[in-house]
Amino acid sequence: MWGLPSTEKIHSAEDWFVLLGYDADSSIPEEDLNDIQQLINTPVAYSDVVLILTGTSVLPVSDLDIILKAKDMNDLKSNNQLSIATQRLMNSIRIVEVNPLKLSIKEKIAYQDGIRHDWRAIGNFGNYDFGILLEKDPGEQNIFDHNSVYLKWNSSNMKFIAGDHQLIGGYGLVAWRTTSVHKGFETINTLPRQGKGIKGYRSSNEYWNTRGFGGEQQTQYGKFTYSLGRTYQDGSLEGEEIKLDKTGLHITQNDLLKQNQLVENAATVMWNNNFTSYQLGVLLNTQSVSDNDGGNIQHSSVSIFTSEKQNDLHWFGETAFNNNLSIAFLGGVLFRSGTIKYLTSLRYYPANFRTYRAQPFSEWQGQKEGEKGIFQNVQLKYVKHVISIYSDIAEKIDENTLTTSNNIKYESGIRWQWFGKKHRFKTQLRKSNQLQTTQIYFPNTINYDIYRTTAKGQYQYQPTKNLDVRWQINSTFYNNESQGLGIETRFNWEIPNFVITGSWITANVDDYNGRVYFWDLNLPGEMRSLAVSDEKQLLGVKIKMKSKNNYQIYMRWRSAWDSMNFSGTADQRYALAIQIIL
Repeated sequence: MWGLPSTEKIHSAEDWFVLLGYDADSSIPEEDLNDIQQLINTPVAYSDVVLILTGTSVLPVSDLDIILKAKDMNDLKSNNQLSIATQRLMNSIRIVEVNPLKLSIKEKIAYQDGIRHDWRAIGNFGNYDFGILLEKDPGEQNIFDHNSVYLKWNSSNMKFIAGDHQLIGGYGLVAWRTTSVHKGFETINTLPRQGKGIKGYRSSNEYWNTRGFGGEQQTQYGKFTYSLGRTYQDGSLEGEEIKLDKTGLHITQNDLLKQNQLVENAATVMWNNNFTSYQLGVLLNTQSVSDNDGGNIQHSSVSIFTSEKQNDLHWFGETAFNNNLSIAFLGGVLFRSGTIKYLTSLRYYPANFRTYRAQPFSEWQGQKEGEKGIFQNVQLKYVKHVISIYSDIAEKIDENTLTTSNNIKYESGIRWQWFGKKHRFKTQLRKSNQLQTTQIYFPNTINYDIYRTTAKGQYQYQPTKNLDVRWQINSTFYNNESQGLGIETRFNWEIPNFVITGSWITANVDDYNGRVYFWDLNLPGEMRSLAVSDEKQLLGVKIKMKSKNNYQIYMRWRSAWDSMNFSGTADQRYALAIQIIL
């Protein structure tokens, strides 16, 4: 039990993700960053709160159930069964009864090895939603090198979208999903989730959208969703493989030669329905990718996904087939009872298994590589304590044979957290062992080639509501070859009209294998981390200027020295962001 509901607030999406327990080396979808930032900074109707939160991929499943059953915002704020992170998020949301026009405009300019420019606008007018993204990376000549636009129309039973969008369904074997692909302490909150349906695309990842139109239709037989798109992508065709350039950078001559060299024509249809105690869905896709030399590769795939709740058990799974008759599977069960949650999940992806927009829960992401594995995660809450343990064992599949046991990896971690009124402690330990050779390992002992151990300790002190100070120490040990140690002191100080964040990181790291991770001083829409892989001293400050007139200004400065004694010339990094909310 957590006791009385918290009345504290959060001031940024970054604060919320850190409070959820995400580490700096975690993978967090940019769509979720945008959604949470929108809730914090934009006045919204209660119906929009429910719609946005149920569409995010990081919300704990237990919190999701409470939100779907709540009557209004007051009902949610008074519920002490919500996680601390979600309680504080609820306290930070401004509810309005009538808001016919909602518009958020954000301009961001950052300098680090060149200028990065980012302009975004999202809004709603009546039954219409829209979004615009214009972006330029360092080295690119066109200030709008990457651009994305969508317009969405909503009614009670129907939705239609034109422009850049996603059709999200199942658990990632064919067409995206709601959960991120990383493994860690918080996976227990996100893995048993399935698709959102049709959604406007607001991410800066240039290779991950569909450009065309789509829609949803709710009927008495279930919901039908479709997407048709003709999308240009960076990359090339090599034999029977599609080589995509996922960086989005167009700096070198080689980058320019790959730009918009592929055109993808794709059609996707999904049906899903919520029955009394379970959900069932079917997803079909056909895809054709061509290059300028006349090459063409075609794929088709279908998947069946389901989930079912039986008292304290939540079953979920998806099975997918492609035109090569390869079969992939991901499924598991989540058990929740009182203060304990336990998740176990099995997966099998054959080698050369490729589908439309696969984003599976996996260790290896190569097009030719498959894998099989089992993941387990347990979380225990008692009074102010939270203990989390996870383990994952996976085996890479290079060939679809029963005799090949290749590249086995075992990863595990344990974390303890304690939440007090003014104090918070967190300690954790992660271990990863990997075998890079082929051998028959059962019942023989596995002789791992790579050993990596990371440890973290963090203490946060909040003497007042307007000030908190955090100290963090991270360490990495890689085989007997390299090690790294980093320490950060960070504070957040809120004064009238300003929030000031300061950071000082000092690190001593042998090489890249001993790297340590810290969160950067992130601006709205960012969740970037710093990977420190040598001797470093980093000083930085971020200033947020608040206004009652619905605009906010952010300034960031950071200097980095390649030594422990601040000698030499510091690398200077600057950023400026302006956010206007109407």
